[in-house]
Amino acid sequence: MFVLEIALKWLAFGRQFFRSGWNWFDFLIVAIALVPASGPLEILRALRILRVLRLFSQVPKLRAIIESLMRALPGMGWTALLLVLVFYIFGVMGTLLFAETHPEYWGSLGKSLFSLFQIMTLESWSSGIARPMIDSHPWVWLYFVPFILISSFMVLNLFIAIIVTATQSIHADEQTEQGEQVLAELEKIQRRLDEMARPPRE
Repeated sequence: MFVLEIALKWLAFGRQFFRSGWNWFDFLIVAIALVPASGPLEILRALRILRVLRLFSQVPKLRAIIESLMRALPGMGWTALLLVLVFYIFGVMGTLLFAETHPEYWGSLGKSLFSLFQIMTLESWSSGIARPMIDSHPWVWLYFVPFILISSFMVLNLFIAIIVTATQSIHADEQTEQGEQVLAELEKIQRRLDEMARPPRE
């Protein structure tokens, strides 16, 4: 049924079919389902479950959400780069300051970054990492509080703000398009009224 649907859409739209990214998406999802279930390509057959993702292209509300996420990707990329820089700076500082006393958390840059990720998620950071370090480093709060404020509250909220802004721009574009359609219909009606108001020619 999926193949028949794609074939009918292809026949209906012709070359215009592949000008839509959603049509490409549907075509690839259906094509994966046609891969032979043997040999090294067997793992691709497991991707047939991705056919559920066709709901994204069929349900307008889901499609709007995906489009807003795609529009937000550039801004999210720069925000992610900012978060990576914050992690790197605090990771190096943590390794230099705490590696000797708490090597289980700060013994290497990799361990420091993992500890910082746990702190950013606020998962047992106080009882698991911060409080055991207070005995040897009473000033350790000067390290943790700025990192939490920057990573957990400022940078992560930037991601949310970017997505919300992209979603609002999608709605604004839809409203503008609807307004243009209404204006075009009003212009057609006005032209018809003008034609009807003209006196008939003798």
